[in-house]
Amino acid sequence: MVEPVFRKPIFGAVWRYPESDPQRLQRVGRRGILRLAFLVPMTLSLVSILAISIVYAATGISLLEALLIGFFLASFAILVLRGWMLGTFVNGNGFKVVTLFMTTSGLWKSRYHVESESTVWKLAGIPIGMRSQRVVFVPQQGRRIPTHVYIGSPDTIFTRERFDVLFQLLHRWSIPE
Repeated sequence: MVEPVFRKPIFGAVWRYPESDPQRLQRVGRRGILRLAFLVPMTLSLVSILAISIVYAATGISLLEALLIGFFLASFAILVLRGWMLGTFVNGNGFKVVTLFMTTSGLWKSRYHVESESTVWKLAGIPIGMRSQRVVFVPQQGRRIPTHVYIGSPDTIFTRERFDVLFQLLHRWSIPE
């Protein structure tokens, strides 16, 4: 007798899950509660400010005022949406480290190594004097690429065990097959 196959999602007929793609980049770890505690209010603020601005613009404002409001709203929207994309991503081919203003990527076949080093915490780019371990990608030549995996990260990596698990995950991905 054949075992019945049950669909796990309630709306499986409507929402089709694609087959797992080995080329798709996967996030290392998950967004932590501290990052979400910042991003969710910022996103809600963005939506409400956009709604208020649209209503204000409909009342008939000058072109200069509309351009100025539009510039600040577009900048705020880009920063908030970029904040949702922050993180370290890997797949069998390589990695991508997305920061607020820059994205760095590399291929494992270019001989990147994964190491752990001591780093100083920064708040908005300003060192705050606390040190902890951080995972970095080290190329054969060139500069080291720091990841989002460090003890004290906003992605709630507060324990040495969690840090070690993510370090081992990145190390395993970097080994050529």
